[in-house]
Amino acid sequence: MFQRRVPRTIIQNIKELFWPSMGWLRALRYTKMRVIRLSDTTHNIALGLAIGAGVSFSPLLGTHFIQAGAFAFITRSNFISALIGTFVGNPWTFPFMWWAAISFGSSLFNMLGLPASATLPEHVDWNVMWDIMRHDPIRIFLPWLAGGYILGVASIPIYYVIFYQLVKGAKKARKRVREKSIHRIAKDMTGQKK
Repeated sequence: MFQRRVPRTIIQNIKELFWPSMGWLRALRYTKMRVIRLSDTTHNIALGLAIGAGVSFSPLLGTHFIQAGAFAFITRSNFISALIGTFVGNPWTFPFMWWAAISFGSSLFNMLGLPASATLPEHVDWNVMWDIMRHDPIRIFLPWLAGGYILGVASIPIYYVIFYQLVKGAKKARKRVREKSIHRIAKDMTGQKK
């Protein structure tokens, strides 16, 4: 029912990921309205958003939705807001989040005396990366994974406080707008009766 008449190509979908055709402001406004309209407590919505944002530190890119949904189910937070929260991790923020995760994980592994490397070879391509992952995963991937999950869990309380205040303020604003419209309708109806 709500599908595009002409489906987008893969290239168009990738372009939309980096730069939405509706513009960033409108995309953010749309996401904000989706979150405000969720019918759940402010706590559950904020916790779901925080979980989704925390999961974004994980290097397991194709599984962020699944992880966020699973953690939302375990914590009894809002499932939809957890999925929306994963958008904190996007092509603009992933390099910073993953750099922090691999740096932290490598430092942690080095402190524990485990082999780890935060630096890649000078000339890296997919074959070199795949070879490293296949033959020596502890060197990069395991520190990245450990660092990502530790930073993700550590960031959830910070994200929670931020999202709680944002959702609380947005719900209050929406409630005021609804009350004003109800008063206006009631006023118009009483004016018509006279």
